[in-house]
Amino acid sequence: MKKRRLLYLIILTLFVVKTQAQSKDTTSQYYYRLATSKVAADRELVTGKLYSLLNSKKESDWILSMQLFSVMKKKATSDSIQAIIKTRFPGGMYWRGEEVQTIYDAATAAEKEAAYQKWLKKYPVKKFEGSKIVYDYAANSVAVAFADEKNLKKALFYSDQGQTPAWKGEAWASVAQRLEKNGFINESLALYKKAAAMSLAFKTTRTNEEGARFAASGYRGYCTSVARCLLKKNNTDSALVYIQKAYAEDPKPVSYVNRTYVEILQAMGKDKEAYEKADEIVKGGEADNEFKEMHKRLYEKLNAGGKSYAEYMKEVQAEVTRKVIANLKNTIMNKPSPAWVLKDVNGNTVSSESLKGKIVVLDFWATWCGPCKRSFPAMQMAVNKYKDKPDVQFLFIHTWEKGSGDATAAAKKYIDDNKFSFRVLMDLKDGSGSNKVVEDFGISGIPTKFILDKNGNIRFKVTGFSGTDEAAVEELSAMIDMIEKS
Repeated sequence: MKKRRLLYLIILTLFVVKTQAQSKDTTSQYYYRLATSKVAADRELVTGKLYSLLNSKKESDWILSMQLFSVMKKKATSDSIQAIIKTRFPGGMYWRGEEVQTIYDAATAAEKEAAYQKWLKKYPVKKFEGSKIVYDYAANSVAVAFADEKNLKKALFYSDQGQTPAWKGEAWASVAQRLEKNGFINESLALYKKAAAMSLAFKTTRTNEEGARFAASGYRGYCTSVARCLLKKNNTDSALVYIQKAYAEDPKPVSYVNRTYVEILQAMGKDKEAYEKADEIVKGGEADNEFKEMHKRLYEKLNAGGKSYAEYMKEVQAEVTRKVIANLKNTIMNKPSPAWVLKDVNGNTVSSESLKGKIVVLDFWATWCGPCKRSFPAMQMAVNKYKDKPDVQFLFIHTWEKGSGDATAAAKKYIDDNKFSFRVLMDLKDGSGSNKVVEDFGISGIPTKFILDKNGNIRFKVTGFSGTDEAAVEELSAMIDMIEKS
């Protein structure tokens, strides 16, 4: 329950604050900036303002005060405000966020639908002002469940129940993805097209509306999905039009766009153009093994009698490595790492001091973090590569746990279930509700990786995860190599 309520409150605060930021500096945005400021005077100023909100009769003011006191690590104050909200505003925003959990907890689509209808009757849209994103997530949960169960009629119905214009494209696309997987190509194509059209409107004619940037950001992905479905229907001419729209969005090659582009061109018999698009990804270091096989087939078809593919790829890899190193030279740093002491999932103590004399890769993650988990196959490849080098250590620090369960047990289970050979340390919340190590490192988002030299100094910092596993390992290896030689 607490995990879903936290998610709801994050959605309510951050989605609204960030989408409003493009048009005006709202009160909530202003207070958020003060609350997260490193200037003591700003935090002192907002503290007074947050207490003033408690004179309001509006629940939204109380919730904002509660949230921002939590952001400022004033847990006792935030908890006290929360307790008052629960009794002062029965049937309000807080309880709406609590009880939406019943929808997510339901096991089947029919059970989700029943829970959704009951919740919607108790908390009708018209009763509440402000953001309606909580309704979008709830309806989408039902729609996706019906799509997974191949109930086309209800999946389509609930995909259209969105209340937030800027989020409708994402709702349609998430249902389309499930329908496409289950073979409903025509229906998924129609949803992807609606998502692309909506996104395009926010890129062009609706730029001043709330959430426009968020809605517009999906255009490339939606166009690629439309192209993929059209290709499955053998409508290559139309598929080419849509993939060219996606490709035109950014001159930098992107793997999922180029892959679809290559497949379309091959289906049209345009092998030379297909090879050129595949080559862009390979030369950019973004090709996975499957993509390289596609590239190899095209190369050998078009270069019969020339240098072997192995020779060509040796030259390409040398250039990729050169570019990676050149880029890393612009990002290398040399600053002391915070000192820390943590326990691993088996209860053993590990300290930063005990790691002196080793190159250390610290990977901050959490079981709820999708990009963190997507990076793990690459990290396992890196761990395997250096398993026989005791002076290179990988440590995976689980942090920002959510919910009231046993975070250590959950982290251990995830690693064991997925057969990762990682040593996991636990950055658990302290008495004030803070995760001390992640805060000491100044991390604002995960996954974040720090690569430390043998003196314990931070030499590289990597935030997020994108691209291929191979590219990630190449970059990490280049960092370690540069540290070893420095």
